[in-house]
Amino acid sequence: MLNPELMISSSLGIEEIFITTKVESSVFIDAPVEKVFSRITQHDSCNDWLEFVSSARYTSKEKTGVGALAHHSGQVMGKKMEWDGRVVEWAENDRIVWQAISGTPEAMRMKAVNRVEKEGNGTHYSLEVEYMPPYSILGRIMDPIMIKRNIRKMVQHSTQNLKRILEQF
Repeated sequence: MLNPELMISSSLGIEEIFITTKVESSVFIDAPVEKVFSRITQHDSCNDWLEFVSSARYTSKEKTGVGALAHHSGQVMGKKMEWDGRVVEWAENDRIVWQAISGTPEAMRMKAVNRVEKEGNGTHYSLEVEYMPPYSILGRIMDPIMIKRNIRKMVQHSTQNLKRILEQF
């Protein structure tokens, strides 16, 4: 799902247009909202379901709520990377939004939006990853061909992994 937002910035009189790409996947999980939300708040063990994270550890005293910080290692499109993230939105049993604050994901202004919503006896969970393609015009050309496709696949696998984990107990 491509939902471009245009942002225009000027530096030294030169205008650049940045296009934000959003990739989303959602799934029904046969578990209560509170259980799903509780699991997505355990960010230091997210590597068992988030496909692009191989390890994560909190770097702040707070592990919940706005301002919580974590250091991540992972791989996107075969490239190993490390980055720090900060929770910028937190609504209990509703949503958590992480924003990259260092590394390549920060340069791409990457944000991950986790949403949970009661649906019947279970939960509708969605993960949306938002980013700006890197490398100026080359990144904009490569985005629909390579970057978006790869990120979409990782986001879809991540939602399915979370479903599998939460429904096996």
